[in-house]
This record gives sequence, structure tokens and C-alpha cells, in this order.
Amino acid sequence: MRRMIFIFSGPSGAGKTTLIKHVLQTFDREVGVSISCTTRPPRGHELDGVDYHFIPPAQFATLVQNGAFLEHTECYGNRYGTLKSSVDDLLQIKLACIMDVEYQGASEILSDRCVSWATKIGILVLPPSIATLKRRLMNRKSETEESLNRRITGSFDVGKVAAYDYILVNNEIDRSRSQICQIVEKHLSS
Repeated sequence: MRRMIFIFSGPSGAGKTTLIKHVLQTFDREVGVSISCTTRPPRGHELDGVDYHFIPPAQFATLVQNGAFLEHTECYGNRYGTLKSSVDDLLQIKLACIMDVEYQGASEILSDRCVSWATKIGILVLPPSIATLKRRLMNRKSETEESLNRRITGSFDVGKVAAYDYILVNNEIDRSRSQICQIVEKHLSS
């Protein structure tokens, strides 16, 4: 059976993490999540190796030079990337891998030149409005005014939409959970 990668992306505050956690709980035997690397410091509640692999910029640069990343990008002044080994190891024990990546990384993975050995399903998660996005980000209490404006400014680029198989507007969480489970079930059973 062909392995699958579910690529989730969208602006911070759209609800990707909440939906991913729900998919992992619902399909725990079939699906696992790839943990990305980042050069940014952890937020108060985040744990190394659970939320991200928090690594110094010099180590990140070495991994880039060695071709260790499936995708990598710079976003909001920090670097993010997905290790090839992380995805390969996960797909040895699970049918599908979930990745939470920025638009550029999603574009790289969804292209055949990057990953041709797995079925790729792109899922763009969006908030219903910029006002909702701003409220969600402010409720986190982890953003400065500058970082909040940067995140909102880059959040709704219509040109990014075409690369995705699904666009899920996360307006009502129970409905969105149901929709995402339908998408995952459809692909796991095909």
C-alpha cells in the first residue's frame, strides 16, 4: 500500500494544531505526526521533541548543508524544517504522516520533484476572517504587536490556495473536526 503524507498549512491561529490533535486521536493506529525543527525559542508550554525540535541556528544551517531536510524555510525571522529521517521513520510504522508546515514548505512537498514516493494530500486551514485570526492570535498572549501584524499581513495570499487539495475554513470547531476526519478517512480507505 502506498504511504501518505497529509500536509497541513495555514496561518498561525487558524486551528491547525487543534485539528491535527483530533486526527491523531481519531486515527491513532494509522497516523502519526512529524515533529518539525525550528530555531525559535520554545513558548512557555512547548516541549522539545514534542512540539518541535528546538535547535540552534548553526545546527540548523549544518542540517541544510547536509541535505537532511525534506523542506525548510525562514518565517517570521526563524527557520523551520522537516527532517527526511523523521518522515521516513514514521512511515515505517504508520500508514500516514501528518506534517504542519508553512506555505513554502507545503509547496515544496506537494511538488513531485520533492516527494514522489508517497501520496500527498494538501490541506489548507483558514480562519473565517482576519478579525477572527487577530483575536485568536491575541488570545495566545505570545505575540508582540509587530509579530502579530507580520503574521496577519502574510496570512491571506490567494495565490497559495491552488496548490492544496482541500481548503477548510475553521469557523466552527466541531464541524471542522468532522470535515477533517472525513478527508482523512477517505484517503486512508482508498
